[in-house]
Amino acid sequence: MTHDVVMPQLGLTMTEGSVSVWFKQPGDKIEKGEVLFSVETDKVEMEVEATVSGYVAVETVAPKQMVATGTVIAAIVDREDEIAAAAAVLAGTLRAAVIEPTEPQAYPATGGEEAKETQGAPQFSATPLAKRMARELDVDLHGLKPAKGSRIQAEDVRRVHAAQAEAAAPAVPAAAVAPLDVQLSPRRAALAERLTASFNQAPHFYLGVEVDATQLVELRASCVAAVQGEEARITFTDFFLKAMARSLSEMPSVNTFWQNGKILARQSIDIGFAAQTDQMLFVPVIRNVDQLTMLGVARERIRLAGKARAGKLTLAEMEGGSATLSNLGAFAVDWFQAILNPPQSIIVATGRIAKRAVVCGDALAARETVTISASIDHRVLDGVAGARFLSRIKELLEQPALLIL
Repeated sequence: MTHDVVMPQLGLTMTEGSVSVWFKQPGDKIEKGEVLFSVETDKVEMEVEATVSGYVAVETVAPKQMVATGTVIAAIVDREDEIAAAAAVLAGTLRAAVIEPTEPQAYPATGGEEAKETQGAPQFSATPLAKRMARELDVDLHGLKPAKGSRIQAEDVRRVHAAQAEAAAPAVPAAAVAPLDVQLSPRRAALAERLTASFNQAPHFYLGVEVDATQLVELRASCVAAVQGEEARITFTDFFLKAMARSLSEMPSVNTFWQNGKILARQSIDIGFAAQTDQMLFVPVIRNVDQLTMLGVARERIRLAGKARAGKLTLAEMEGGSATLSNLGAFAVDWFQAILNPPQSIIVATGRIAKRAVVCGDALAARETVTISASIDHRVLDGVAGARFLSRIKELLEQPALLIL
């Protein structure tokens, strides 16, 4: 029996993709759950596992070849003697589905500024991801030659951008540079490109408040004691997430984002949280946070953080989101300002909760406090709207019982 393998739709917005690498070759035996190939998206590179055991009969799509989601890109058969027949059936079936590059155009052999003005379209066509990356990184596709094949790929744009940055950087004496060759993973490269684009394109502004966390510390301790034996442990992060969700539900105009010159409203309150692993940073999104109990938020946070550490997060679990929380309190950081996670318009950054000197009336007192800052897209929100949002978070955290009612 033949089992088709299709280009998966890893997220709601994904319409096409390419295989970055095959981990199995035609004729190889594969077990259900083994990684068959990986798909590169504009956010991450996702590994795709086999859904059945058997033998890889054929791979009909080459690495880096763009095809629509749902296209059959390989086949797995139950028995080794079925390989040849399956390969014969699938031969040529992919041709109509492949998103072919256009033929390179010929240009007159002129030089200098004259060539730049008359060259028109790029000589080589580019993938959609490469085009978007070129816009974000300000890389000119004219004259860019792909390292492989006849179509400009994302890695070609990265290569040119890195060369431009190196050329623009001031020279450093060789004696001051330690030899270090770091190979960026596709995920790290994608993250770097997205954050660079966010910082360059979204006009950030920053607000900060100091929160008296005395009642928060006491209530959190009571919650931990009350749910002993549960699989989830409530943390300060869960209170921060609930405070953000409550504030967003009370201020629908804040639950918006910028896209193609317009401000669009979100229909649900989904909040991402920064989850650092040994390799890199992930931002899984908890859906409908406003509708979850505090324990429900904790359970979902733990589930998604576990998938992040195991490298099992799907693109759908990282898409969208009304805002993001980045909590570095566990690392003894007092305060910081975060970069927006596109296309979101708000990211909240929290530091550690610690005893600090606070003026109470006319006297100094030691109180548990935490500094919270918000980075906001000024295209979407003005200062007053951002201030109201952050002030409401402060009020809820200083009266945390409101978050569990």
